[in-house]
Amino acid sequence: MKSEARKSAKSLDDAQAAALPLTALTAYEALFDRCAIDPGGKHSGRTLLIINGAGGVGSIAIQLARLAGLRVIATASRPESQQWCRDMGADHVISHREDIPQQLKGLDIPEVDYLFNTVDTTGYWTVMGDVIKPFGRMVSIVEASQPLDLGRLMGKSVSFSWELMFTRSRFQTPDMEEQHRALKQVAEWIDAGRLKTTLTEKLSPINAANLRAAHAKVESGKMMGKLVLAGWR
Repeated sequence: MKSEARKSAKSLDDAQAAALPLTALTAYEALFDRCAIDPGGKHSGRTLLIINGAGGVGSIAIQLARLAGLRVIATASRPESQQWCRDMGADHVISHREDIPQQLKGLDIPEVDYLFNTVDTTGYWTVMGDVIKPFGRMVSIVEASQPLDLGRLMGKSVSFSWELMFTRSRFQTPDMEEQHRALKQVAEWIDAGRLKTTLTEKLSPINAANLRAAHAKVESGKMMGKLVLAGWR
């Protein structure tokens, strides 16, 4: 299956390219639009915490943040997923199954400038408010399972945003072409060797059995990077 990113990313095969557009756009918009991080390095040296760095979105977000010069702390709970985050470029990896504020203090980073939640907004809401710096920015891609106490953020004047890559197309916003520009930029970074695909597994051919197997892997909560179905019989 050919993806939009495949038009420019000549260094990738079809499966590697197919793993990127949805997650790359989501991470790109979350970091550079919602958090207003400058991809050119204006905010180099600032800190970003990614909750669940080993998933599809987290994997590319680590790379984009490092490209922008940020100091990245990712969370992962298993040795293999922790190593994956390091392979993606994370400066530090901590466990989201343990005390996050305490682990950050152990890194001498008690608070972070930016926070990107890719797994559970409600479950980490208190922690998010605790570890974000005053005037910091937080973004999440996971719908809340119950109302969030936004008042927790007022004292620090923290900004919180949702990210959904389908918002532009759903509402036909005037800036829809920005996603084409973003994908073109991602493809250029890939071909320049500054980003790499997050594909970790490919199932073939495309059929009902492999589709069920793919969903089972994703639903297990242990998926690292992206899984692609490829090849029609």
